[in-house]
Amino acid sequence: MLNVWCLCAHAQPSARERIFLNGTWGFCMDPQNIGIAQRWMDRLFTETVILPGSMAQWHKGIRNTQPTTQHLNTTWSYAGKAWYQKRVCIPVSWKNRSAILCLERTKATTVWMDGIPVGKSTLLSAAQVIELGYPEPGWHTLTICVDNTPSLFPVGGSHALSVHTQTNWNGIIGNIFLERRSDFQLAQIRVKPDANKRLFQLGIRLRNAYKGKKTARIKIEALAWNTGKKHIAKTQWYNIIADSVELDYRLGRDALFWDEYHPALYRLTVTLYDKRGIADRMVLNAGLRSFFPQGTQFRINNRVTFLRGKNESCVFPLTGFPPATVSAWRRLYRIAKQYGINHYRFHSYTPPEAAFEAADIEGIYIQAELPNWSNFNSKNSFQNRFLYKEGEAILDAYGNHPSFVLLSLGNEPAGDETVPDKMIKELRAYDNNRRLYTAGTNAFYNDPHPRAGEDFWVTMRTGKETADGGFDVRGGFATTEDRTNGILNSMQPNTRRNYAGAIRTLDLPVVGHEIGQYQLYPDYTELPQYTGVLQPANLQIFRERLQKAGMGDQAADFCRASGMLAVQLYRREIEMALGTPGFGGFQLLDLQDFPGQGTALVGLLNAFMRSKGLVSPQTFRQFCNDRTIQVLMDTYTWTNDESFTADVQLVNYNPEHVSGKTVHWRITNPKGQVLGSGKWRIGKESKAIIPVGNIRFPLSGIAAATKLNLQVILEGTACRNSYPVWVYPFKEELAVPAGAIIARTLDDKTINALQTGANVLLFPDLESIKEKSVGGQFITEFWNWKVFKEAAAKQQRPQSAGTLGILTWPELPLFDHFPTEFYTSWQWWPIVKNARPLILDALPAAYRPLVQVIDNVDRNHKLGLIFECRVGQGKLLVCMTPLDQLKAYPAARQLYYSMLQYMASEHFRPATVLSAGQLKEIL
Repeated sequence: MLNVWCLCAHAQPSARERIFLNGTWGFCMDPQNIGIAQRWMDRLFTETVILPGSMAQWHKGIRNTQPTTQHLNTTWSYAGKAWYQKRVCIPVSWKNRSAILCLERTKATTVWMDGIPVGKSTLLSAAQVIELGYPEPGWHTLTICVDNTPSLFPVGGSHALSVHTQTNWNGIIGNIFLERRSDFQLAQIRVKPDANKRLFQLGIRLRNAYKGKKTARIKIEALAWNTGKKHIAKTQWYNIIADSVELDYRLGRDALFWDEYHPALYRLTVTLYDKRGIADRMVLNAGLRSFFPQGTQFRINNRVTFLRGKNESCVFPLTGFPPATVSAWRRLYRIAKQYGINHYRFHSYTPPEAAFEAADIEGIYIQAELPNWSNFNSKNSFQNRFLYKEGEAILDAYGNHPSFVLLSLGNEPAGDETVPDKMIKELRAYDNNRRLYTAGTNAFYNDPHPRAGEDFWVTMRTGKETADGGFDVRGGFATTEDRTNGILNSMQPNTRRNYAGAIRTLDLPVVGHEIGQYQLYPDYTELPQYTGVLQPANLQIFRERLQKAGMGDQAADFCRASGMLAVQLYRREIEMALGTPGFGGFQLLDLQDFPGQGTALVGLLNAFMRSKGLVSPQTFRQFCNDRTIQVLMDTYTWTNDESFTADVQLVNYNPEHVSGKTVHWRITNPKGQVLGSGKWRIGKESKAIIPVGNIRFPLSGIAAATKLNLQVILEGTACRNSYPVWVYPFKEELAVPAGAIIARTLDDKTINALQTGANVLLFPDLESIKEKSVGGQFITEFWNWKVFKEAAAKQQRPQSAGTLGILTWPELPLFDHFPTEFYTSWQWWPIVKNARPLILDALPAAYRPLVQVIDNVDRNHKLGLIFECRVGQGKLLVCMTPLDQLKAYPAARQLYYSMLQYMASEHFRPATVLSAGQLKEIL
């Protein structure tokens, strides 16, 4: 079998004629699996489809009439055998020459030529190459049976087959062609760059025995083609003395290097000569780079780099499968780069070659993965052989690409550790040590520890779960993994926290696994974008549920408010990682939505990589980039008897030096007036994280509750950042207005007081209303509430509150003394964390609480954190957080003060009248 990669060369070599088979094919479904027994390969099919493509694109299969909310819905689905047939004409010039069939990407196949079996394959991750023997010139019938039955592939929930993203499509995508083979040919070329010596090591294997071809020679040429600075390396000739040779091709002292900033690519032309002249030629791209671990970080060309990654889970709603064109992948990478991303992790699958070619051009570091989301088992020889074969094929097909720097054996595997240890060792030897390996992404996470053979470690924590998250290397978790949903939910907000303690004993690079996963409420305005094989029936069901719950008009506000909270959470996730000395990187889950596994809309971009309008790329790059300024402070909330203090550091993984540059800081009030400022000059650099200076700013001049803005700027660059700082008066008197009552229960005494005209502020006893409320939670729900609710119940772990932040209206008189946004910001942490939002489903459909908590799409409660009503002659204000017990928190104390002032003002005029019976029902 001819090695796969050589079929994807950039230029068509003259010695290799190809017949491309794109176009109309005969087609027939075989749902009963009778085709082989009845010899359908001898029939002519009357139905037709267009290849490359899938059955779903041509409305073949079983029409879906039962929508699910678990993922986007395939209109047409099919699992089993389907037959494809085409008449092909072999040219006279191919007489007495062997030929192959190349199927760039498909499922399990069996191939017949004129009814005679010629080959089969189950390869998922690279092109299938079928030997056709020596076909006679003239017309032939090519028949291919494609079988996408899941049991044929021992890959667990791998995104190579998963209905949650890629779909388990049946068809053939990418290049489909016949190729004539020569008697004497280049069978394989492996390029291993040696950046230190400025050369490419070429391992060349020839097809057919060398037998007497003593005059055979190889000529190698190289041209840097995608850079402003051109470089043509010296042509070099080599005599061939064996069927397999190792050659050093030197590029010279002017050689150009490949990295994310200057992804210089050389077009290598390798020409094989025999005594008759040119026997074969192959053209491929290569990049001169070194990528290796040093301590706990990665180095590219002897310079430390930090991986700012995203997961790519094969989310392509229009087709249900990944694109096979370079232009499509370049578009995606360019969008990601606008958000500061330099790294792609392909989740439990490996993309077509176009993704690697585009990454080479755009300067993206790729982590590919075996198509595996299952546990290792040394006794499962079927699975182990399958995975090893996939690994070899991935390395053969894409191993020359400079962007391909990391390989993982799959997503979150557990089981027998001897299997990945052996597989890494064997694949590394097979590949001649050309990239870095890990046993799996977040492998063995129930007992996290790196293995001796791993070059790097992608993990969510570096030790077992602890109460203080001491081993965590991400900020959020499901309760199945952390009882408190992680440090961003459980610990008072600050900007000093990083992961230095979690990696202090390690000696290999650590990459934060799937950081983020903060769910946003759906953006229903994107529904018209789904014009392909996957339809948003899940989103339509969610929208209908919201409408039935009487809140359909709030969908856009829910999306914006939950999204703005998610932006802040993603920011802190990224800042904690970047701010950790010696950290290796992170992999976001995700910059874009994941429309499966219960529908996990965790992206600031939608499934099409289009913005939801929540944060601009420029703003995102302020905290996610190769150079960022960070302000380290103990809290976001202060009182005016304090002095604001903070430290400033510059995180600099950019190759440009910053020594001698000036950093400016300034604090402004809501009117833009500068209250304080200063500057520092950066001294000699020594590490990636550079201490810049300290800020000390007295707050005594701020008399009223105010949100300040702290801005830091690196002079002469686009590097800048800003932080909110809330300042509250220290000595606000929490005086209850005359005639008002503070109540703990809605008992007869309280109701009678309301009926006779009293103003009541009610802090319900949270334990007594537990069954009529949901839990308090700061973060917007991790991934998907329903998925982890069921998992937590099985594991007898706490269940997450399931909420998506607050929605309120800053202009309300309630907030005259508590400046706020319409969404959850850091000042709200003690308030929402200690709350139990009340279920208000029984109240009139049009009723809206003053501070509403957004519920998830599976539950759709109308939830009140603060709400008001009239009862008889009286007025009632209800707060589901015991603010009177949280006075130690400046924000909680200030909100309490603002509520008391509101009750004493003429603005306290609730419009909704409720009866005592209605109140008793909800409370």
